[in-house]
Amino acid sequence: MNEKTNIAGTNILSFKSPEARFPKAAADFVDALLTVQRNRFEKELETYHPVASTSSLPEKAIAAHILAESDEFIGSGWSKLGKRRDGTSFRWMSKLGTIMLPVDLTKPRDFTIKGCGFTKRRFLKETTLWIDDKPIEFSLSRRGFNRWTFSGTLPEMPDRPFYIIRMQSSGISRLAEGIDAFVSLAVSEIKINC
Repeated sequence: MNEKTNIAGTNILSFKSPEARFPKAAADFVDALLTVQRNRFEKELETYHPVASTSSLPEKAIAAHILAESDEFIGSGWSKLGKRRDGTSFRWMSKLGTIMLPVDLTKPRDFTIKGCGFTKRRFLKETTLWIDDKPIEFSLSRRGFNRWTFSGTLPEMPDRPFYIIRMQSSGISRLAEGIDAFVSLAVSEIKINC
């Protein structure tokens, strides 16, 4: 039996990828998604089986202003907080970044996502946006050397405790010469209007 185990072990493929940072990034992303899914499941379960109490659940906000430095900036695929010389806080996005939106989307809502940097212009132009599993149409405007804004309308969605907005860049590149950080866009704030 020991002999078969050794022979079988030689046929197992290594899970190492060409890039050393991929497995950790993939594990972090999967962990974050599972956590968000578990939280969503628990909140949806509570709505079907309300806790016996005299108070009702609080209503969801119809608007939100999520800054990169706030505790409401909950998601995966983001760097630690950075700050520009002018005081603007931001977080670098990897190829994929998600943010949890605890807002009421039972009606369409206008949104803006503002940023203050990108590593390659094409990453900015080729970015796609999704709300849960629906693609979002949006426009891109640029101001100055590296300021940018995505704006559009989030579609009407089924009532849920929260939604996940997903930004996906077409790639990542080295932040700067000599720095071992691969990123795409720098996001400073997300605003959902009434």
